[in-house]
Amino acid sequence: MKTLQFRWIIGLALLCLLNTNLSAQQEVSRPLVLSLFNNATLLPGGGKFGVWGTPVHPGISLGTEFLYSTRQHHDWFQTARFSYHYHRYIQHSLQLMSELGYRYHFGSPLDLESRFGLGYLHSISAAQIFELNDGVYAQKTSLGRPQATASLSLGLGYQLPAANAPRIFLAYQFYVQFPFVNEYVPILPNTAVHLGLSFPFFHQNN
Repeated sequence: MKTLQFRWIIGLALLCLLNTNLSAQQEVSRPLVLSLFNNATLLPGGGKFGVWGTPVHPGISLGTEFLYSTRQHHDWFQTARFSYHYHRYIQHSLQLMSELGYRYHFGSPLDLESRFGLGYLHSISAAQIFELNDGVYAQKTSLGRPQATASLSLGLGYQLPAANAPRIFLAYQFYVQFPFVNEYVPILPNTAVHLGLSFPFFHQNN
């Protein structure tokens, strides 16, 4: 059962990235997108000001975007990104995700965007695990567990006016990881507040 579950999760992640690579064939340049974020085990509306979880559980995300189409005020794009975060006492989380996104430009440096994503999450316990063998508890080594993740994000960006200048953005992300613990929390909700930069980096021929 676990083998089938692992194959399903890997297949989902590869499908997302394959779709992303196909869109890249028409791109001339793409941005490098870097963000630092605070992760929390919360539903939307929880935490300080309804978005911020304490204590801080730090994370970093690195990825790029592939543009499907662009108009005067509208962009449709897809992302591919890798992220890591540490949740104290709970887990180290490694994520590989692709998101379908829409960005609206206000006719000024400001823009508003939304993204929906699917991907693969590898969860490594941040606590020691023991198992009982012949009446004696021994520490158990683990390489972590494969899980799936689904994500919804809203963000606000500001494009600096200079040539090749970065875009600064602030984003709020809600995502779930599953299966977490089937006995009592099969689906774990998470929120993340991202502060990041997006700047031209990758270049290729049509």
